[in-house]
Amino acid sequence: MAEPKIIPALADLTQDIAGPVPVQLLHDWASGEQDLAAAQSLLDPFRIEGTVVASDTAGLSKLTQATDLVEVISLISRPKEIVHALGVEIGGRAIGVWIADNTEMYYPDSVSAESVVEAMWEAQRRIAARNSVRIGMCVHSGLFYEIGGGLYGPDADAVEHLAEDYSRGDEILVTQQIRAKLPPSAFAFEMRNDLTEIYSPGVLSVTKAKGFADLIGDRRNYPHPYTDEFIRMLNAIDDASSKEAAISDIYARFLRAAAIVFIARDRTKDEKSLSTMMDDLVTNALLEKLVRDADPGSALVECGGGLAVLVFTDVGDALDFAVGLRRRFEQNGLAVKIGVDYGAILFFESENGRKNLVGDPVNTASKISEDAGRPGRVSITDRAVELLPGKLLSAEPFTTKISNVSISGYWL
Repeated sequence: MAEPKIIPALADLTQDIAGPVPVQLLHDWASGEQDLAAAQSLLDPFRIEGTVVASDTAGLSKLTQATDLVEVISLISRPKEIVHALGVEIGGRAIGVWIADNTEMYYPDSVSAESVVEAMWEAQRRIAARNSVRIGMCVHSGLFYEIGGGLYGPDADAVEHLAEDYSRGDEILVTQQIRAKLPPSAFAFEMRNDLTEIYSPGVLSVTKAKGFADLIGDRRNYPHPYTDEFIRMLNAIDDASSKEAAISDIYARFLRAAAIVFIARDRTKDEKSLSTMMDDLVTNALLEKLVRDADPGSALVECGGGLAVLVFTDVGDALDFAVGLRRRFEQNGLAVKIGVDYGAILFFESENGRKNLVGDPVNTASKISEDAGRPGRVSITDRAVELLPGKLLSAEPFTTKISNVSISGYWL
């Protein structure tokens, strides 16, 4: 039997800090048996079955290098509108807030796998006809755990991983679980043999379907993170007498220079089990608590799922915060990777106080923490260091290349 995990920050974890994840669930796991049977018992109230479709934009890194930021947001928004509209029309619902270029929708068992795949085939057809941006997607059925507005569990991990990392533009991947539910005469498939080791039950690419040409697709307002004002301005670009002037108006309203602090959990476990999932939920909640406790006020933008994003006006303040917060993580046995960058962003704050931001500094800070960071270290880019008043003592220089983008900076 595993020993209960005693973590200092857990003792005064409150529901406000735990967010939408029930705090009792976290306490019960951290103080209980912490074995598979306990995980199954605690998670059973959150269990749902059905079909999930996850999607990802193809070639986004290249697109962002060659295209204006506002235009990129507009381009990746249109496929999301189509996926949402057709998905809702056949009985699905969106999962979470679609912050980046990804989408995720859940379909209960009352919606047949055939209907889901046909609707997604129609979505891909409409996206190809109306947009220069392409998306890849994966359709998978199984058992999921819906907690705090997100989906968890091995099946949730599988469909997201296949969509984000392995689907190609215009492609619909289906797992063998979906293939077994489809009538053979209505579809054609091609095996993705390159994915056998990634998902051993097997993954196929749909090469023929009928589609749903009669779907209306009018519920396009997907769960976006932006303000209503920004969405109105974004949607007005195509109809504006001057596209350049409309984009300039958006920059005048929302553009600002800022330092970004991106915090990412160090995920070293390859095992995908319910016990691992429960450990993740507890650790994510503790990360959120430590960030919120240390937050200097209005800096926190996003926190959840093992990630946190903060925005500062001054690079020095951002770095001081990052280094100080790293100590708090170490004291509680949490391994995190922190990235700091500086540059122009689009910043949004809604009437209820929710904040969101987009821009290259956010992407870069994410890359040097999540992708290229080191556990327990703070990574800061060269362009951020240039704005610091003094030299970084005992800092280790680094250069990395991610998604064909070279980034240089220092590890602290």
